[in-house]
Amino acid sequence: MDELLNQSMQNIESETRSREVDKYEHILSESIKEIKIAKNLVKEFSDIRNESIKNLYRVGISAKKLSESTGLSTVFIHRILK
Repeated sequence: MDELLNQSMQNIESETRSREVDKYEHILSESIKEIKIAKNLVKEFSDIRNESIKNLYRVGISAKKLSESTGLSTVFIHRILK
């Protein structure tokens, strides 16, 4: 009887662990998908920002002023302008 009870408990523990693993693997997969979407959005908006910085610089706004208004360093502004 004890052997049967032990076997049953092991099966329950194994099934519970398997469900937990499945749940966490699903969560991981979904979070990776969301991170990829977020990275694409950041890239898209960074491109828009960079183009705006270039356009403002072309019409006479200084790198220092662009730095102040964007919160980016002047070194980074100059990298964008290259």
